[in-house]
Amino acid sequence: METSVAIWRRRSRLGRSANGSCDLILGVLSAVLAMDISCFAQDSEMTVTARTSEETVIEGYADADDTCAPIELPRLLLVKSPEHGIVCYRIEDFEVAGDSGRDRSCIGRWIRGISVFYSARADYSGPDSLRYEAITDRRRDRVAVRVTVLPDPANASNAPANPGGSSREAAMSIGPIPACAVPVS
Repeated sequence: METSVAIWRRRSRLGRSANGSCDLILGVLSAVLAMDISCFAQDSEMTVTARTSEETVIEGYADADDTCAPIELPRLLLVKSPEHGIVCYRIEDFEVAGDSGRDRSCIGRWIRGISVFYSARADYSGPDSLRYEAITDRRRDRVAVRVTVLPDPANASNAPANPGGSSREAAMSIGPIPACAVPVS
């Protein structure tokens, strides 16, 4: 029997906000994601707010079997690249806060999962968007993400933002989402 993790905590200390068919709740020390199980089988749209100088979590995926052993991580495919930023993934540990299994034996245990991140290009603020798919043998999630990039408050007076401006760097190629280059501490 398989347990789909419905609520979990990431070990890293990032916060995010999102709206759409999958609701998100912010925690004080870690992001807490509350996902409706129906999110596993349908298209979803999210709105994410990011800061120019910060890596922002878009979504996380973690599934476990009835012994709490992690199940296949999804393959991540970029379908529409962001115009003003980059997308990457990182494999992380997640604490299970709730699951779809009847015995709830995985609650409080840590399992391996994968998170998708967005980082805006330096000095950019304004709208951005992307689409990606998370694909396993059991499901295919199609996710459309609208990103609002806010200027970094620490540098807002020093460097002008580039709202709606064009990026001089080439957009990411569609295809497999790359791993993030530097781990988050």
